[in-house]
Amino acid sequence: MYRILQLIESIFRVLRNKIKILYWKIKYGKRLKIGKGLKFRNNFIININENGYLEIGENNFFNNYCSINCHTFISIGNNNSFGENVKIYDHNHVFNTKNSLKKGNFNTNPICIKNDNWVGSNTVILSKCNIGNCNVVGAGTIVNEVIEDEEIVKNSRTLEKRKIKFKK
Repeated sequence: MYRILQLIESIFRVLRNKIKILYWKIKYGKRLKIGKGLKFRNNFIININENGYLEIGENNFFNNYCSINCHTFISIGNNNSFGENVKIYDHNHVFNTKNSLKKGNFNTNPICIKNDNWVGSNTVILSKCNIGNCNVVGAGTIVNEVIEDEEIVKNSRTLEKRKIKFKK
């Protein structure tokens, strides 16, 4: 009985993903290109601005709660794996002029993620970022630079502790 339920769940997941991909293709039209073998779990979100273009290659996997937010151009190659809650943004808010946040002004730069990368959970990939081939991006990393081929990348963080100074 358990195997039958697993089979039904697997079929449901495949159908749900195919319907969601069809929805995105209808919604975004020529601004979206998706290769074969795209797999994703729950709550995978794609947002493409009216001037944006998103290209996702073949055999990519996005775990739960991933999102891609494209204002200009994002290219994702083949055979990449993204952990839970990975966020990809090719834009940043302009905040150095008065009322610019209210106006929704953005700075935009393309993102290119090549092939065979493993991106850990809770990673944020920001504009101007290029990630080469065969890399590992550690969980919780904020990526805002170029990553060459065959590198392991992580943010260096130390746990800072200090005593509370209570008022007497």
